[in-house]
Amino acid sequence: MEMPESEDVRVEIPNNHPENNNNAIIKEWEGCLRGHETNKRKRYIQKVPPLLLKGEKDRRNYEYYEPAVVSLGPYHHNKTNLANAEKYKLITLEEYRMSCGKTMDFLFNRVFEVIHDARNCYIDGSTDDYNDEEFSRMMLRDGCFILFFMECISCANNKALLNCEYLGALGFANVARDIFLLENQIPFVVLEVLMDLRFHDKGEEILNGFFNYLNYGEVIIKNEKVLEKKQPLHLLELYRSYFISLSASLGLGSTRHGKLRRWAKEIDTSEDYNYVKRNRSFASVMELKAKGVFLRCTYDESSHEDIKFHSHFCYGELELVRRAVSSNTKAIYLNMIAYEMCPHNPNDLRVSTYIRVMKSLVIQRDDVKELRNSNILLHSLGRDEEVVRMYGEIEAPAVNIYMFNQLRRGIEKHCTTRYKTWAAELITVYFSSPWKTLALLVATAILFTSFLQTYFSIKPPSDDLHGEIMKLLKRCSNFQHPPTPS
Repeated sequence: MEMPESEDVRVEIPNNHPENNNNAIIKEWEGCLRGHETNKRKRYIQKVPPLLLKGEKDRRNYEYYEPAVVSLGPYHHNKTNLANAEKYKLITLEEYRMSCGKTMDFLFNRVFEVIHDARNCYIDGSTDDYNDEEFSRMMLRDGCFILFFMECISCANNKALLNCEYLGALGFANVARDIFLLENQIPFVVLEVLMDLRFHDKGEEILNGFFNYLNYGEVIIKNEKVLEKKQPLHLLELYRSYFISLSASLGLGSTRHGKLRRWAKEIDTSEDYNYVKRNRSFASVMELKAKGVFLRCTYDESSHEDIKFHSHFCYGELELVRRAVSSNTKAIYLNMIAYEMCPHNPNDLRVSTYIRVMKSLVIQRDDVKELRNSNILLHSLGRDEEVVRMYGEIEAPAVNIYMFNQLRRGIEKHCTTRYKTWAAELITVYFSSPWKTLALLVATAILFTSFLQTYFSIKPPSDDLHGEIMKLLKRCSNFQHPPTPS
């Protein structure tokens, strides 16, 4: 149907989105990509972006976005396959009440005070089926369930056996997975109220121990503040900021940024506009080792840089923070990536960038073995091939080009420097074991003596010196070095 020529066509911009607001939005996103955290914008507990589920890998990973044991919040509430956990929530609620020494009405009223703030954290319309009283009871049960589980892990509490009693051992193993699903979050304002009532000033220690259990496979209480001045929307957002700190400036690189930045400016700027060049992967762990880039585990996370690369005179050094990989890791990684892919959610894409780096490094089981031997990667998946498959099945659609390119360019520059790769080949081929080193020294000695013997046969020395040297050369030439063990 054609529109009459005389009819005016107008495109109206909503009043709450003026034209000049676009520049502010662009600056906010650019600041996040460069490592500056923002809390200015109102955010919501979102659902997994539908576009993310259209990829082939993400369709196969659909189950990792759905709760397996327990529903938290309104998005998956009242699902029949999660009914057992609803009964168990009443038990954890009673355990929480007795630990606090408060009445149930007191706990309900404290949650009810923040219920409007909590309701506003969800997508419009998603909580309309619940009145304030019903929604408050949901938040109270779900919040107490989460805190009870976290306390059991952080404090090695014997009450953890209750999880096995009511959910079974397999159900207990999946609770940590369900707590960090994007669509299974409750507002942190509710958790904060309940945490202050139960733990008072020790809430930081509970969070610290629980997060480190996920990161390193063991409960480690560090001096770092998990919350600091953060105002997280939910627990997944808080864990993500603790997993890879948002305060890092152009992270994923050496702390010596000045030279790298000056060198990066000299690179042809056309690469910044070439998607393939900008996002290309680099070599795996074993390929980097052949080029003289060695792994080193760093235990100092004070710099908030999980991956750093240093190029030295004749070798390179790739520093990585130790991480644990378990049966729940894949689901947690996928949901942190889904969080970063949500619209209206400015962030620096650091988890996606970290996953893209690990996908480049881990291609075969020998790469995982090298990471294990360097104490960088700890996993409980049984075989190293399972770790390779896990990273292969995780898709990171977008990365932080500032961070990823800094690391990739530094590695590529090192690997394309000839004298550094020659030195690396000398070290990896001839000095990789004591026996190879000994064989090289013996072969060098035999070659040197053969050269001297040839030289003095052409230019013989005086008779006295000639006799002594010939005796020495004959002894050296008849020397047989021990065979190299296979």
